[in-house]
Amino acid sequence: MLNILALVYRDQNKYKEAAHLLNDALAIREKTLGKDHPAVAATLNNLAVLYGKRGKYKEAEPLCKRALEIREKVLGKYHPDVAKQLNNLALLCQNQGKYEEVEYYYRRALEIYQSKLGADDPNVAKTKNNLATCYLKQGKFKDAESLYKEILTRAHEKEFGSVNNDNKPIWMHAEEREESKAKRKDAVPYGEYGSWYKACKVDSPTVNTTLKSLGALYRRQGKLEAAETLEECATKTRKQGIDAINQSKVVELLKDGAPGGGERRQNREGFSGPQRGDCEGDDGAEWNGEGNGSLRRSGSFGKIRDALRRSSEMLVKKLQGSGPQEPLSFLFSSGLSASNVDLSRRSSLIG
Repeated sequence: MLNILALVYRDQNKYKEAAHLLNDALAIREKTLGKDHPAVAATLNNLAVLYGKRGKYKEAEPLCKRALEIREKVLGKYHPDVAKQLNNLALLCQNQGKYEEVEYYYRRALEIYQSKLGADDPNVAKTKNNLATCYLKQGKFKDAESLYKEILTRAHEKEFGSVNNDNKPIWMHAEEREESKAKRKDAVPYGEYGSWYKACKVDSPTVNTTLKSLGALYRRQGKLEAAETLEECATKTRKQGIDAINQSKVVELLKDGAPGGGERRQNREGFSGPQRGDCEGDDGAEWNGEGNGSLRRSGSFGKIRDALRRSSEMLVKKLQGSGPQEPLSFLFSSGLSASNVDLSRRSSLIG
């Protein structure tokens, strides 16, 4: 409960109060569970992220390293949760300009994700994106460009199949337009490869970020035609994403209006149990993970708030005799049992 309240304070920008609560929670968990328990690592990570949000990177780094040591000891050095901790540590080091360490941590995280989750896991692209940002900050533009192209090529292959002369990823089209611009009076219509937005679905924001990042890199190199091609594709992707999100909201509203819709909505939001790629083990604290080295708020509390509101409404209806005859224990059925109100599996990455 101290963890939950601390994260509420964090989302209200009450960082000092949140830090006090997290330190209290840490002391309790160390005493009752032992200093090498995963829950201790989760609280350490929350404290590290909290200090990071306040710009206290030196104070945050040892906490993050201790959380990493615990997870490596308990879960093994090649567990995905270890990779997520490595990502957090890399971002803390990046904000201190420790680029050699940043590269090391990102490369380790990337190796874990690729070996354990596969090349198409979203965390692979996110980590490559973050590593590319590290290269940019050091002026290693060719290394960054190579990673951006890897991300876009993989997204293309996943959506359209193997690359060949008749099936090229968007960055190849961009470079071809750049090379042939002097030979053409009019630009080739964008529509000839406009369907590439399919490779940048709503659930793949990292690909869209990569389009913009590589576009910016092309501009730096003076490749304006190539840059405009990627930027135009990113804009089209964003529009398609917004349309898809609005459409999915309508579908969800229709489903929620059907019998049993509320239960399905809960399951979609993930309260019925952990899902693949949704096990960060950090009680809701997370890094942005899109390559800019900043923090963002977790969506955990919005989901919890909605779940508790719906549960409370059902409980009130039951007590008034107007609702479905659900057991009173339903209030805690959304993954928030009285004995385990730990959000350690309710956030999504990173980065």
